[in-house]
Amino acid sequence: MARAKRLLPHGCNFHITLRCNSRQFLISKALRRDVLLAVLKKAQQKFAVKVYGLCLMANHLHLLLKPEDAKDLPRLMHWFAWYSAMALNRLSGRCGHFWEARYFSTPIHPKDHRRMLNTLRYIHANPKAAGVRKGFYDPYSNYGHYNRLKADGISEWHPAFLRLSATLDGCARRYERFCQHYRDKGKSAPQCHWGSRMLKRLVSHSRTRSKKKRISPGQQRLPWDWDIRFNQIPEDWYQVAVRFRKANGIRDGDQTLKLW
Repeated sequence: MARAKRLLPHGCNFHITLRCNSRQFLISKALRRDVLLAVLKKAQQKFAVKVYGLCLMANHLHLLLKPEDAKDLPRLMHWFAWYSAMALNRLSGRCGHFWEARYFSTPIHPKDHRRMLNTLRYIHANPKAAGVRKGFYDPYSNYGHYNRLKADGISEWHPAFLRLSATLDGCARRYERFCQHYRDKGKSAPQCHWGSRMLKRLVSHSRTRSKKKRISPGQQRLPWDWDIRFNQIPEDWYQVAVRFRKANGIRDGDQTLKLW
């Protein structure tokens, strides 16, 4: 069956969700998220796109983007997924698919300010809803950019946010109150059908038969075996991440975090 054609209405914002392959926790390490921030910054320099919302989780990411031309979105996301996968595979010494086959995108009309704010709040509430944070602040979410009114080098304030009040301080206070009213709806437990149970038995049976690690013909390790104990990424990439984390990270007086 052919893929459904993407909706790319002109002038719209897009809520993007991109998951790691097989929903593995491939970006749980801070250094890998630093790479994603740097690649996103390079994407801004390569494509005409505004980043309004951003949140990096352990196995997926959320973006609220507005490309200058909506038709450029597939090319932008293809480049971002390809470049980040190449860099992260080199960093972690792995090979193969890093991201799922296709990203999710939802267009939002620029005049639908309520939906825009709801989407922005949903993105910023992801760490809290997942139980990773007790509050909204997170070093890999741009909530601090909206609440502290500090530039992080990547984010821009959304026009719907700027309509909340006549002053920036008023916008920040109203958005903070708006976020405090967020209630996570939660997700229902996944249903296990007979096919899933049978597949699980087959996989476990094949693992017990052979404990040796199988390597496909022609498969080789990448020649770059970076040590993730060190910041072995380009210095300019590292500085992009440092600026973003300083603007958005948890500070004294903020609600504390739970470790992964």
